[in-house]
Amino acid sequence: MKSKISRSKIELFIECQRCFWLEAKYDIKRPEIISGGYIGQNYDPILKRAFDEHRKNSTKPKEIEEKGLDLFPDLEKIKIWRSKGVEFYHHEHKLTYYGKIDDLLITKEKLLVPFDFKTTLSKNFQIYESHKQQLEIYGYLLQKQNEPVSNLGALYVIKIEITENFEKLEERDLLIIENLDYEKYDEILENLKEVYYSEKEPEPNPDCPFCNYFEKRKHIVKT
Repeated sequence: MKSKISRSKIELFIECQRCFWLEAKYDIKRPEIISGGYIGQNYDPILKRAFDEHRKNSTKPKEIEEKGLDLFPDLEKIKIWRSKGVEFYHHEHKLTYYGKIDDLLITKEKLLVPFDFKTTLSKNFQIYESHKQQLEIYGYLLQKQNEPVSNLGALYVIKIEITENFEKLEERDLLIIENLDYEKYDEILENLKEVYYSEKEPEPNPDCPFCNYFEKRKHIVKT
């Protein structure tokens, strides 16, 4: 078994313990869903380079300026946390939990603000619980590194629109998410550890579309 649990695996555990158990222990992954994630994969490296140039020039994007925030200044730490991830080795669990960040902001009080890039083709970007959860896990891991972390999170959203003349228009916005809750993840990871080391497969989650699909298939009576 792998001794490292990523941020996405923690989110998977919260969503469905059975799917987490199958993937984390046996590398049996859910079927892939085609989505617009490739857009973000193209934009994220561009944004990271642009934000790093701001750091080098002691400037910042106007969207961040307007919110009264700054870029986290330590570029070397940013590079480590992007490539290796923010890591937390839990001695009792004998597991390393980690999450690779896009970037970080900082408040006037020098508190870190978990931060992520989002790219969408939708005119109306909607913040889901999963967005907050992602930022909370980053903040939790940063706290375990003894970093001072704010209970605010931020999303840098790029909305892309293709006009009838095939022109690409971009709109950029910084969305603030308040009241991030880091304390609950101690209990979540305790439960995750129990499931991870268990040899018993968890019961299917009745709300999990993947579990439901395969459970329904198993119960088909062949004639």
